[in-house]
Amino acid sequence: MSRDQMFIAYMKAFKASTTHIGACTACQNDQPCDAGQPIHADFIARQDAWNERVRAERKQP
Repeated sequence: MSRDQMFIAYMKAFKASTTHIGACTACQNDQPCDAGQPIHADFIARQDAWNERVRAERKQP
């Protein structure tokens, strides 16, 4: 996946997660619901992958 595609996927996952939290009272109270769990897990996974890529790129000369 290209850097641009990875970042776009990360931002789409962020939007999906924040949109869900904005509409879900359980998630707003730090009690993730069954519907939100995979949305939030996808965001966290994409965030971790993006951060790892950025760290790896910083280490290259």
